[in-house]
Amino acid sequence: MNPEDNRPEAGIERAISEIRGEAIDPAVMEAAGARVWARLSGASGPHAAEHIRTCADFQALLPEYRAGHLPEARALLVKDHLHECVACRRVYEGKVVAFPGPVATQKPQSWSARLSLRWAAAAVLVVGVGFTVWTAAGRFGLFGHRGPATVQAVNGALYRVAANGLQPMGVGQQVPDGVEIRTAKDSGAVIELRDGSLVEMRERSSLATAPAGSDLTVRLAQGSVILQAAKRRSGHLFVTTADCRVAVTGTVFGVSAGVKGSRVSVVEGEVHVTQADGEKILRAGDQLTTSPSLAPVRVQDDIAWSRNYDRHLALLAQVQALQKKLNEVRMPDLRYSSRILDRMPAGTVFYAGFPNLGGYFADAGNVFREGLAESPELRAWLEQKSGPNLEQVLAKLHDAGEYFGDEVVIAGFAGPGGRIAGPVFVAEEKRPGFDEWVRKQGGRMHVESRAGLVAMSPDAAAAGTLLDSAGGFSGTPLYARVSELYRNGAGLVFAADLAAIHKANPNPQAARAAGNIQYLVGEQKQTAARTDVRAVVGFSGERQGIASWLAAPAPMGSLGFISPEATFVSAFLVKTPASIVDELVSLSPGSAATARERLAQTQAELGFDVRNDLAASLGGEFALALDGPAFPVPSWKLLVETYDAQRLEFTLEKLVEAVNREAAKQGKPGLRTAQETVNGRTYHMIAAADPNPLTEAHYTFAGGYLVAAPSRALVDRALQVRTNGVGIGKSSNFLAMLPRDRYANCSAVIYQNLGTTLAPLAGLLGSLSNVPPEGQKLLHDASNLKPAMIAAYGEPDRIEIAATGDQFRVPLTAILNGNLGGIAGPVMPFGKGMGHPGRRTHE
Repeated sequence: MNPEDNRPEAGIERAISEIRGEAIDPAVMEAAGARVWARLSGASGPHAAEHIRTCADFQALLPEYRAGHLPEARALLVKDHLHECVACRRVYEGKVVAFPGPVATQKPQSWSARLSLRWAAAAVLVVGVGFTVWTAAGRFGLFGHRGPATVQAVNGALYRVAANGLQPMGVGQQVPDGVEIRTAKDSGAVIELRDGSLVEMRERSSLATAPAGSDLTVRLAQGSVILQAAKRRSGHLFVTTADCRVAVTGTVFGVSAGVKGSRVSVVEGEVHVTQADGEKILRAGDQLTTSPSLAPVRVQDDIAWSRNYDRHLALLAQVQALQKKLNEVRMPDLRYSSRILDRMPAGTVFYAGFPNLGGYFADAGNVFREGLAESPELRAWLEQKSGPNLEQVLAKLHDAGEYFGDEVVIAGFAGPGGRIAGPVFVAEEKRPGFDEWVRKQGGRMHVESRAGLVAMSPDAAAAGTLLDSAGGFSGTPLYARVSELYRNGAGLVFAADLAAIHKANPNPQAARAAGNIQYLVGEQKQTAARTDVRAVVGFSGERQGIASWLAAPAPMGSLGFISPEATFVSAFLVKTPASIVDELVSLSPGSAATARERLAQTQAELGFDVRNDLAASLGGEFALALDGPAFPVPSWKLLVETYDAQRLEFTLEKLVEAVNREAAKQGKPGLRTAQETVNGRTYHMIAAADPNPLTEAHYTFAGGYLVAAPSRALVDRALQVRTNGVGIGKSSNFLAMLPRDRYANCSAVIYQNLGTTLAPLAGLLGSLSNVPPEGQKLLHDASNLKPAMIAAYGEPDRIEIAATGDQFRVPLTAILNGNLGGIAGPVMPFGKGMGHPGRRTHE
């Protein structure tokens, strides 16, 4: 016996087949139809002659249905429709307001049409009762465990695509992962996913779900869907089409997939769309098409087919209006002086000054309250966001700022015994009572105030010492550099006396590596368009130690081999590599003579001179990139500027021979090497003894560079990128991330856009039960990385560093996402008393 025959569905299918095959007397059928029609049309009351065709018709009957005044037959039809239709059920439950639907044009019906309608009404009753029983039985577990996704509503026909054809699906049925479902012509459906997300399907749409750890992917084969993504504590929800992938959390958006390409429209929230040419971030009102032949349309037109169109349209308008108002909230003006700076003690070794944001948060809070008062839909959306209650967080940030002047400073200074005391938070006292306010919040910081200043620190002695100091910082070189930042307009200012910090924490080897490093000063300035972070590491005279290796800014030809799709790029210039070898020898533990002796012994074993054969053949430019898929084999690229390719190849051969000799001594297999010439170009391969793409490297020499990658195909791709002149150095996305300054070139640059590359791996690892909370957070942060760039410029007595990227700012959208607690979390407690997300805490 086939085990499939024991399934409840199989029993129902057999029953349906037997009913279908049973021969029924026409007279009996006519009599049954007449009785049903008489039951429906004979009902007395104001609704006896009305036709019920649309959701608007059903919603018009809800008041009398709720009051119990509908005839029994009509009440049964309304009850069945409420089981099937999510939109009408939400109106019945009072969660949304009913809206009038389109008025259908009615034509006179012939006797045969009315007879067909009688049979249709009878079928609705039978099928409605059957689906109600089936749904209830499924929900109470009578037919086994409920599946990961469920059909919540069907308007028309929904099918499961099986090997033997299309199988009809109804409300309450489960949708197994990996099984394709499809809506018919003039039909629609709503599917509830395992995470609570809702997928509304348009006619002729096909999709399937695929879980992977804590991630869930909806694979849209064709058609259009609108997703209301549930808020997730871990993992991601992805929607994939043939040419793009959309990553979301807690968002409403639409995706369409057709012959010409895909279209993504965002109603609220933020989505990340990954294509072959990189990643794009879309927010409310934004739209993306993946093909030039697919023209964009208005977002409201793209979602016009939705049964919840009016609600989506209202939410889109309200979110866009709120975002516009938030963008108009001004950050505090730049500060051109600081009264607190002059009060710092002479031994100050760390200083960070930032504006008092109390007024900013007050304005933002007013924007929120006005928006929420005007929009029930927006209020419902914000209540679904995770994190502390936004209004309470904004209120606490504003209340704290009311006690301070225009600036707050974090400082550390040399205390008794040379130790670094602090940190101390200090500000001008605008009004008394801050110590009492902190105690009410449950804070454990020590607060002291006198002479117009208020100081707060976990170390009571440090707070008092700073307030009692007579100044003296103004006579130090570090003070002069910080003052210069204020004169040019300060946002966030930070400075550190690195020499004093090294002195307080002596480490001879670290001191030798650091050389003559003296100080670090920097600033962050935020505008509406971007946030720039700049820092200067200063030295007492010409740079020494490891810091001296960085060369002056110059062109980087290695970027020409890296494609614009690269998600990680690290490129840098160094001074003469041979001089670095000399520096490493001098930094080695022990005497210089001993270090040279060890180097000579190593060179004898290797069979080549490290300085004159290896280092002297290099030009001083290096680049490493992740340029292509990260899994299963990372598509890395290594570029090394080469002045003498023959000598470098000779050195690499000697290195392989030395490794194989050592392996033979230990009875282990050595490295494999190979060489081939294709179209006049010689390719080399070095790999582990056991064939494994993860331990294999291919390389060639081209244009003064060694070009290496895990496969020859990737090497060829790098050469093609350079030949076509389309390297990442000419990419608009890459160029837009470069800091704006006086330098035409960089000494070093680090660029990353790893978020979408790491998201699948982070979701998979995050689902493992043995990953600790710290690891879960690290994986979550890695999967949400935003594009960023850091550039460095080597000058004779300093290194300037500049950074750009959203992670270096506190964006206005952080307010929308409820992340304000992280702004001042170390200073005051925001978690206590915040309540559960979406709920109020009553005292």
